Amino acid sequence: MHPDEAVDLFKHYIDNNMVKHTLNLLEEISSDKNNHEYIFQKIYLFCCIRKDKDLILFLYHNIYRSFDVVKRIALRPCIIYGKYLYKEGYPIELPKDPSLY
Repeated sequence: MHPDEAVDLFKHYIDNNMVKHTLNLLEEISSDKNNHEYIFQKIYLFCCIRKDKDLILFLYHNIYRSFDVVKRIALRPCIIYGKYLYKEGYPIELPKDPSLY
């Protein structure tokens, strides 16, 4: 599946509150390591805009934390920007120390 198609499918599932389909697609994408970081970035920021706290925390703890150190460093600005996008609502429970990203 092309990364942009996967992102569009995720957005459709998230918009329509299709949690089971979203998790199944996440599992499928996780097993295919191609463009994994690109898809994570797009979905994470989309969830931050929509203020979907449960999915944000799931993405952070189960997907982002599974990346190797180099990929996490590369995605660190995405995590920080996501916190900024989300800030208008209640705070996300992510580490405050950037070294933990």
